[in-house]
Amino acid sequence: MKKLVSLIIALTLVAIACKKTKTDPPPDGFPTSAETKPQYNNTSFGVYKGIIVGSTGTVVLRINNGDTIVKGYLSIGSVKDTLSTTQQLVAGQPILSLNFSGRISSFTLSANADGSNAQITNLNIAGHPNAKALVVHENSTQQVLCYEGTISGDLNGAICFVKTGTPIRSEPVSFLAKISSDTFFLKGNCIPETDTLRTHTHYMYDLGNPVRTFSGYPTFSNTNVTGSWVSFFPPTGTTFRGTINCIRTY
Repeated sequence: MKKLVSLIIALTLVAIACKKTKTDPPPDGFPTSAETKPQYNNTSFGVYKGIIVGSTGTVVLRINNGDTIVKGYLSIGSVKDTLSTTQQLVAGQPILSLNFSGRISSFTLSANADGSNAQITNLNIAGHPNAKALVVHENSTQQVLCYEGTISGDLNGAICFVKTGTPIRSEPVSFLAKISSDTFFLKGNCIPETDTLRTHTHYMYDLGNPVRTFSGYPTFSNTNVTGSWVSFFPPTGTTFRGTINCIRTY
């Protein structure tokens, strides 16, 4: 009997542990898997997903993803916009200066023939001057997740992440941020933490900017990003610190 009781307790503890380590589900209404169709993996067609900073928002582009739709869908604050283009695209070719326009916004999309190096330029959004965007091409094997949020602490501002892959320590991960008192944007990458005993999942670092360093230790889930950041300001020799708090918005 004692052995049976011990076995039941052990199985119960295992079940609880498994439940705790189970990946949390995505927020309601969001895609549960990648949206690009397999035939458009590593092409300029398919789905592009990204974030906007200045306020924060998201942008999704659907480019001939098994149909003839070439549209952009922008969301910033409580405002949404659908953008279209009159330009024609050729399968297997890069996207060169594809101009989109909508009711309150416009931008230009470029990407290599395999969908890499996607960039949004000439971004204009009514009521949100000087906003910047970061966008990536999604493959059918790796869903792209978008997060919006804030930097707080010694400095305040906005930060957004684009993460490829739903495993918690997946990569690549890129971020775009702006501290409220700065006139420039911070752009960088996150690499997975290899030590599984550490509580954070990634280390982030900026790719260089005119004034300050910016790095940190974010922890990703399928619903949010939390963590810490640190910035060194060489002109005054000051180090600033604070926290990151983001939620998934696509």
